Amino acid sequence: MNRLPGKTRAFPSLCVAALLALLAFSGCAASSGAIWSRAVRKSSPSGFAPVNFSVEPFRLAGLLKKGEPAGELVVYLEGDGRAIVRGRPSSDPTPRFQQSLDLALLDPAPSILYLARVGQYVPEYAGTEYQTYWSEKRLSPEVVISSSKAIDAAKAMCGADFVHLVGYSGGGGLAVLLAESRSDVLSVVTVAGLLDTAWWTQNGGWKPLAGSLNPSDRVDLILRLPQIHFYGTEDNVIPPRLSQIYASKGNFADLTLIPVKTNHYEGWTEAWESILRNRVLPLRRKIPRTGLNAI
Repeated sequence: MNRLPGKTRAFPSLCVAALLALLAFSGCAASSGAIWSRAVRKSSPSGFAPVNFSVEPFRLAGLLKKGEPAGELVVYLEGDGRAIVRGRPSSDPTPRFQQSLDLALLDPAPSILYLARVGQYVPEYAGTEYQTYWSEKRLSPEVVISSSKAIDAAKAMCGADFVHLVGYSGGGGLAVLLAESRSDVLSVVTVAGLLDTAWWTQNGGWKPLAGSLNPSDRVDLILRLPQIHFYGTEDNVIPPRLSQIYASKGNFADLTLIPVKTNHYEGWTEAWESILRNRVLPLRRKIPRTGLNAI
């Protein structure tokens, strides 16, 4: 998305990560290939292995940890990565730092999927053909549907019946949209999440995300779904006010907003172990396994 005339702020690179599997990537572009190899090496000691999802019209990469069948899969959704550079859609949205992966590696759940966004870690997507899917169409119906299909495939691999969604930045908006379209979601947790694209673009001075869905538009479908939304008190990319705007969209039965003294990019990994222990894991344990979000 480009800036509106008169604005001087650089477009914030949201986040998300994981695409294409098989260590191979030997024929990949050096930058994304090297980053992917680093992510595979970093996650391997924790039991993660690369997976490749062919979900038309995209291919999505991920890292999957398959534990003993426990009936539940925790899905970490990466942010937008290097979606926009110098005010223009980049040719490669692969994130230099995988925030969602760092969070996933601290999670004790037996089965976890780290799912990348369109174009991340997939060098053949470089260029202009797919750029709209990591810029103005980053949260389009096609993106939501393809991510949902990848989650279905991962569930089958793990023998899971339900999912918990965790999304960072733009991945937080995707987590909400996925929850609104699925009947197997037990909880949603977002970290500095893009929860209302209309408010964000209007108040941040950015052009509307044409072609994208707004996570706040259909919250009536997830009013009963347990949710925690963490936001940085010093976040200039996703302002704290955004979480409050989202919470005001409906009469939620179990929604908690939690401030964390940090900005958009720093401190989340360091705080996550404590956040998991004190907030996220207790939320998961108290939820009855009956498909609260049945539509």
